Amino acid sequence: MTRSALLVIEGLWWTPEEKPKRPSVLHFFEGLESLEGDFNIYYANFYEKEGFRHALEDDLTNTREDRLFLYLAAHGTGKRLGGLKAKTGVKLPRMFKTLQNAANYSNIEGVLIGSCNIGTNISDFISTTKNSHIAWIFGYTCEISWMASTLIDISIMEHLMKLNKRDLRSRKKILGAFVRALSRFNGDHVLCREKPKNVRLKDAITLVVQPRSPDEKAQDETANLLAQLGWKKK
Repeated sequence: MTRSALLVIEGLWWTPEEKPKRPSVLHFFEGLESLEGDFNIYYANFYEKEGFRHALEDDLTNTREDRLFLYLAAHGTGKRLGGLKAKTGVKLPRMFKTLQNAANYSNIEGVLIGSCNIGTNISDFISTTKNSHIAWIFGYTCEISWMASTLIDISIMEHLMKLNKRDLRSRKKILGAFVRALSRFNGDHVLCREKPKNVRLKDAITLVVQPRSPDEKAQDETANLLAQLGWKKK
C-alpha cells in the first residue's frame, strides 16, 4: 500500500469572469503523481476561515497513509491566506494555529505554502515547527508568478517526498533535498515583478527546518540553502 499522501488545499485564484476555466494547481501535481506513482493526492478547496479549518482538520488529515505532505496554494497578503477580495480569507495567526493543531494529531512531515508574501512571517514558521512534528516549512516572501512558482513547488515536493523517515533526523539531508529541487532553476530569475524593484528567486524564499532528532531546534535555514546553491545575495 502507498504510504505517502500529498494533501492539497487550494483557495480560488480568479473569478469566473476573469478566468472561466478556473486554473488549478491540482492538475500539475496529478501529473507528478502519474509520473512517480508512489503517493496519493487528496484535494480540497476553501473559501473562508472555517472552510480552511474544516478542510485541514476534519477532512484531509483523516487519511490511511502514515506520511503526509501539505501543500497550501492560495492568494497571500502577508497577513491573510486566501480570498478573492480584500480582507477575506484566513488571518495568518489562525492559519498557523490550525496548521499546528493538525500537525499534532497527524504525521505531517513538511509544509509548502505556495502563496504570495507568506514567507515574510519567519517567526511564525519557526513557532509552528517548534510546537509540532513538522520537519520543514517553505514559503515565498513576495508577489510570486503563478506558473513559475507552481513549477518550483512541484520540484520541491518531488524531492522532499523521496526522503525516508530516517532522513528527517538530519538537517543536512533535508537541506540537500531542497538544494536538488531548486538547482533546476536560476536564482537570478525574476520571480516577483513588484514596484519599486523586481525580486529574484534567490531573494524570494524562506525555509525553516527542524529535524526529528532530540535537541534539534527550528531554525531559519534560508541563508544556508542559498549558500549551498551558490546563489549569492546582493
